[in-house]
Amino acid sequence: MIIFAAILSFIAVLSIVRREFNPAYKISWIIMVAFLPIIGPLFYLIYGKMSVGHYLRQANKRSSRDITTYLHSFEKNIEIQNSDFKKMSKYIREITGMPVWDKTATVIYNRGIDMFEAMKQSLSKAEKFIFIEMFIIAEGRMLEEITQILIDKAKSGVDIRFIYDDFGGSARIPVGFKNRLTKNGIQIKTFNPLRPRMSASINYRDHRKIIVVDGNVAFTGGINFADEYINESIRFGYWKDGGIKLTGFGVFNFTLMFLNMWEILNRAIEQYDKYLPTIEEETDGFVLPFPDGPFDGHQTTGNVYLKIISSATKYVYITTPYLILDNELLVGLKIAAMSGIDVRIILPHIPDKKLVFIVTRSYYGELIEAGVKIYEYTPGFIHTKSIITDDILGIVGTANFDFRSLYLHFEDSCLLCNNSSLIDLRNDFLETVAISHEIKTDDLKKEGIIKKFVLSILKVFSPLM
Repeated sequence: MIIFAAILSFIAVLSIVRREFNPAYKISWIIMVAFLPIIGPLFYLIYGKMSVGHYLRQANKRSSRDITTYLHSFEKNIEIQNSDFKKMSKYIREITGMPVWDKTATVIYNRGIDMFEAMKQSLSKAEKFIFIEMFIIAEGRMLEEITQILIDKAKSGVDIRFIYDDFGGSARIPVGFKNRLTKNGIQIKTFNPLRPRMSASINYRDHRKIIVVDGNVAFTGGINFADEYINESIRFGYWKDGGIKLTGFGVFNFTLMFLNMWEILNRAIEQYDKYLPTIEEETDGFVLPFPDGPFDGHQTTGNVYLKIISSATKYVYITTPYLILDNELLVGLKIAAMSGIDVRIILPHIPDKKLVFIVTRSYYGELIEAGVKIYEYTPGFIHTKSIITDDILGIVGTANFDFRSLYLHFEDSCLLCNNSSLIDLRNDFLETVAISHEIKTDDLKKEGIIKKFVLSILKVFSPLM
C-alpha cells in the first residue's frame, strides 16, 4: 500500500510539474499530494487537471475565429496618444480579437439599486433584442421584476436570450423558472450544468454579468440578479456594488462576447451584422470591453491589471471583494507602493465567504509592510470590481483579484482610457475610503500565534480556493 501511494504521488507530481501554469498553483498541489498520500493524488486527478472539455474548447475556437475574422472589417484608424493604453489594446486585440472604440458614452453606478433601475429602464425600451448572461439568479424582487419585463418584451416580438451559470443559479433559482421563460418565447441556456459526478469541469464557471439591449446599450459589473445586490435583503451588512453602462459603438464587443457563448452552448452560427449598434455617441475617451476565460491560457485580465499597476505615476485604487494574489500581482503592487505610488485597496469588513476572507487577510501584512494601504468597508460587504490609476486608465468588470477569476472563470471587463467616468470612479473610491477602516500593522499584531499559523497554512493552499 505504501509503495502504491508513493508511485501514485510521484506520477501526480510529475504531471503537476510538467504543466504550463502558475507556479503558486503547482506548489499548492504538490504540497497536497505530498502530505495526503492517495487522497491528494486522487483529488488532483479529478479536480486539478484544469482541462476544459474538448467540445467546449473546439466550439469556442470555431466561434472566436469567426468573430475575429468578422471584426477585421471594423479596423478603425483611432489615434491613441496614451502609450500604455496603446500597448494594452494591442495585447487585448491579439488575444481576444476585441477592438478599441470611441463614440461611446459611459455611466458609472456605485449603488446596486441605481444600476438596477437603469437596467429596467433600458430593458423596457428594447425593440429588437435583449441578451443576458448572468452568474447568479435568485428568487426575489430583482429577478421577478426583470423577468416580467422580459416576458412583456417577448410578447411584443423582441428576441430575448438568457444564459445563466448552473453553479451560481441552481441553489436559489425559482421553481419552474426555465419553463416559465421558455413558454413565453424566451430562449434560455444553462452554462456547465451540474451533474452528480466528480469532475474538474465544476471549476469552470461563467462569472460574467452582461446585459445588451438592441446592440446600443450594455451593462456589466458586480451585480447579479439577487436581492442582496440592491439591499432588498440584508445578508452581510450594507452590500455595496456597482458597474458601468455603455451606450454607442463600444457595446458591440459585449454583443459579440454574448454571441460567442451562445454559439458555444447552442451549437449555432450567428449573423453578426444583425446586431450592430445604431447609435453614435460623442467621443469621451476610449473603451475596450474584452472577455477572459480558461480557453486561451493567457490570463488576459490579470496581465492587464498588472500593466495598469505598472503604468501608474501617482496612484492605484482597487476595490475587490476577494484578494488572493498570484506572485506577479503581489510583486507588482509592492513595487508600485515602494516606488512612491499611492496604492490603496478596499475590501469587505463583513465577508460573504469566511474562509476566503481569512485567506485574503493573510496578504495584508506583506502588502502593508511594502506601503500598500488596506481598507475594510465598515458598513458591510463591498462587491465592486474595479481598478483605476492616475485618472487616466481603469477597469470595471466582473473579475475579482483572485485565482478563480483570473485563471478559471469566464469573465468580462471594460477597459477605459481618458474617460470622464474614471473621475466618477475615483471620487466614489475616495468617498468609500472615508467610511472604511484602514488596517494598520498594530491590528495584525493582535492576532495570536495559532491564528498566524493557520493563516500561513491557508495561504499555501490559497490558489486552490
